Amino acid sequence: MDEATSNQAGLALSQQIGLHVPRMYRVAYRLLADADKAHDVVQEACVKALAKVVGFDGRSALATWLHRITVNCAKDAMRSESRKDHADAVLQSQPIDRAMPYSPAQVTETKELTDLAWALLEKLPDDCRLAFALTQLDGYSYDEAAEIEGEPRGTIASRVFRAKRILLEQMNAHIGGRNHER
Repeated sequence: MDEATSNQAGLALSQQIGLHVPRMYRVAYRLLADADKAHDVVQEACVKALAKVVGFDGRSALATWLHRITVNCAKDAMRSESRKDHADAVLQSQPIDRAMPYSPAQVTETKELTDLAWALLEKLPDDCRLAFALTQLDGYSYDEAAEIEGEPRGTIASRVFRAKRILLEQMNAHIGGRNHER
């Protein structure tokens, strides 16, 4: 391939990557719960994708390949920060929807439950949290999540099941304990 053809292919790929950036951002944000860190992860993932374009052989869809790179970059970012700092960021990043026509008590309760759900999601084992976020929050099928994770479909299904069970148990324990206090 001559240099002009190579440059055209690089430009075409760059444009294709640009189409996937919003979904890459959502994946990174779901995993990191921090807008700035998610932007950094997406930028890093795009740079890595462009650098590794020679290694993309087309066995998987471009979207799957890009999201796998994004997940790996997000995992690296998660490892580099302390879990406490990440949990604090999750709790502080959840805005209250001020347009809701509910009483202040209902708004407060909704905010508390949302904060609790995000905090419990953060406490899930990393493998379960990622599988849950990809399939339940970001809308990937189990097959797509398996390809992104590089794991068998059954492993993803098992991790999602485990995440749901843990979240349900913890939410029930918290809500049950709160109802006994009233």
